[in-house]
Amino acid sequence: MQYAEKDLPVRLHDGEMLVLDDGNELRWESNGEAKAVFVGSSFDAAMELFPGQEETVNVGGKNFVLTAFFEDAMEVKKA
Repeated sequence: MQYAEKDLPVRLHDGEMLVLDDGNELRWESNGEAKAVFVGSSFDAAMELFPGQEETVNVGGKNFVLTAFFEDAMEVKKA
């Protein structure tokens, strides 16, 4: 499934992505318990989040809060 910035906040599950208004993509892949977070079309993870961890990321001049969960989900919301 694909979400747009207007859908925020959203919980992304493995294989889903968020396409921001500027065209950048946010997605994640499972890396054991961690979630490898990808920004744009890069195949290199921008960061790894562990369950319960929350980080703010700046994409296209906008800040977004990413929160990883034990279940197959990562929440994305505007900061």
